[in-house]
Amino acid sequence: MSEKPRGVESIPDGASIGFLLIHGFYGNPQDMDSLREFLYNEGIASFSMILAGHETSPEDLAETTAEDWYQSAAVALDYVRSWGLQHIFVAGLSAGGLVTLDLAYRQPQLEGIVLISPAIKLGGLLGKLVPLIRRFMPYRKIDTSYLTELYDLPRRRYEREPLIAIQRLLRYAKEMRKKLPDIRVPTLIIQPGNDSTVDPRGASLIYEHIGSTDKELHFIEGAEHVITCHPKRKEAYPLIRKWVERHT
Repeated sequence: MSEKPRGVESIPDGASIGFLLIHGFYGNPQDMDSLREFLYNEGIASFSMILAGHETSPEDLAETTAEDWYQSAAVALDYVRSWGLQHIFVAGLSAGGLVTLDLAYRQPQLEGIVLISPAIKLGGLLGKLVPLIRRFMPYRKIDTSYLTELYDLPRRRYEREPLIAIQRLLRYAKEMRKKLPDIRVPTLIIQPGNDSTVDPRGASLIYEHIGSTDKELHFIEGAEHVITCHPKRKEAYPLIRKWVERHT
């Protein structure tokens, strides 16, 4: 078995299906705990990885690039493959969805991917002004008090954001939009209807432009961005189970 990367693994007895779970920007495996536990109860193994630059410090994140994020995911995927399971899938949340698309682009032998609130389209004035703002404000402070208001499961994240990382994320999203036609692995897209973090229309953009002919798109009305920590996850997870059953 490959050396274990940083992350949380769950391997039920007799599992033949495995998932690599990729959290979102500024996030950590805690955001994927409910999905990991759901899969475990379904007899599905999973490894909830830690993206490069996360679970360390904002300064560390400021030094990492999209290629670093991808490479950390590629190592984690190799670790899941070393378990010798029959079927391997990848599920990514938000920016983790970009990394998931990148894995599918570079490693087309993947059996399937699940994109949750994919950060393929990020709008707003901040995105346009980031290159200018970061010259005199390298970090911005984040009020995390809203987390307990929106979500019923605990979440933690960096309280300062390096704007250069946001700029790299925006560039990464643009790159992945161009690569969508060349991604042909089976794809399930789950998009919260009340997403206030990314543009929900990005989910439709992926569905329309991805090269896969085996694809599904589901909107979960009333759900917030990190649906894995939101009560509406109870509507999303059965969709994942049904999709996995169809592909195994």
